[in-house]
Amino acid sequence: MKKIILLILCFVFVFSGCEKLEKAEPYYTETREDVVFGTQYEYCFTDEGSVRCFWENKSKESFYFHDVFELHVLDDDGEWYVVSKGDEVTFNTNYRHGIDPESETSSRYSISLYADELKSGKTYRISTYFYDDNGNNYQVFAEFLCDDKLAEKEMSETTDGIFNDRTDPESIEGGIFEIIDEKDN
Repeated sequence: MKKIILLILCFVFVFSGCEKLEKAEPYYTETREDVVFGTQYEYCFTDEGSVRCFWENKSKESFYFHDVFELHVLDDDGEWYVVSKGDEVTFNTNYRHGIDPESETSSRYSISLYADELKSGKTYRISTYFYDDNGNNYQVFAEFLCDDKLAEKEMSETTDGIFNDRTDPESIEGGIFEIIDEKDN
């Protein structure tokens, strides 16, 4: 009897330390087909400090976005879950970035706060939003797969031996977000 009670207590102790994952719920249901948001690279290193993304505005109006984002992971059950930032960190932003009509811009999202959470073979996504002059909000996602071998192969295929700033620690600015460049079509 003592063994059974001890076994039950061990079971409760072990599983009480498991944290429940928070399901990634959409915060805006509207989408726009004429704004594209994606990652520059399909694969990411497990210790990568940032993810470079691109915005493409195919519409005739301007849109705006802030540097706030969430990182989600695709679980084995096929559902998306919010990746924990360890100690809860709140991002406050006053920075507004514009996307002119029929133009593109690039941005880099710092995922260094999630470094201990990234697992090889898992699919992640940057979840953020943009809005128009009328205050309509739209949610967008940019997916990538964490895999060191595939990221190394992709990096060598895309650079042809030319240095790639994707892994250069000096090219990653402080903060959680950076606008890289802006190109008009």
